[in-house]
Amino acid sequence: MATFFGEVLPVTSRAVDDDEDEEDQTFISCEPILHWSKRMKAELERSGGQKIPCTNLVVALGLEANAFTEIYVKQFSYEIVGGIFTSLQNDDPFTVSQTSPTDKTCYIYRCHSNPNIIVVQCNRDVPSDHTFDWAKLIYDHIDLSVAYIAVLTTNTSANFCSDVPSSDLDTPFLRALKSEKFLGTPICKILEQPNMLTGLAAQLMTFFQVHQCKAVIYICYKENKYVDISDVKCFLPILNVTPIKDITEPNKNAEQMLKDIIELHSNHDTLYM
Repeated sequence: MATFFGEVLPVTSRAVDDDEDEEDQTFISCEPILHWSKRMKAELERSGGQKIPCTNLVVALGLEANAFTEIYVKQFSYEIVGGIFTSLQNDDPFTVSQTSPTDKTCYIYRCHSNPNIIVVQCNRDVPSDHTFDWAKLIYDHIDLSVAYIAVLTTNTSANFCSDVPSSDLDTPFLRALKSEKFLGTPICKILEQPNMLTGLAAQLMTFFQVHQCKAVIYICYKENKYVDISDVKCFLPILNVTPIKDITEPNKNAEQMLKDIIELHSNHDTLYM
């Protein structure tokens, strides 16, 4: 299906219906589903609404974006308020902490000190035939009418079309795309044609464009196949110009947290070398 921001390239779904604190989950077949925590369900019932309020939304797609969000955005206490589940098999790792190198979960977090800040961390590849339903779940259940939306994702420099040979590109580097409603200036170049987004990233930005949301996506183009410290830090300039965090001080444990994440995934990757 052709999209405004790119091409959403063309199997069974699995969904959870257990308490959010349980790490061993049982799945049933269905289309992608958004499952709220008991606390969030109660809040929605009291308010009589179907959407949770939001002024700042961060959607992290992929390992590097999730590591960046975990370390530099979610510095203070966040709570899991829901999750989106699609195409999970019974033997897929499913951890509340999302620390497994093979984790395929997607959780929705809310900031304790500012409940209007919502973070969506997706640790899986969403099948192309589920991307529209996935984006619709976000739009239908989170109030994005006044929200600033930042989508973070990665791609390999080999997929970047340029007059400069991929071997000569100074990686990692950022590129951006924004919706018409987003009036700000991204901190990096706009993605040059004929480059385009694909998959869930393209579907999300198309959805935000069509529904006139203020959204910008930042794509980190990297050289390495595996996660690297520089790839995670590539997103750092975003913090200086975007209201996606509720903090006044830098994370003092950022470097150690980053090293721990890199080591965790490096140990996993070397098992298959």
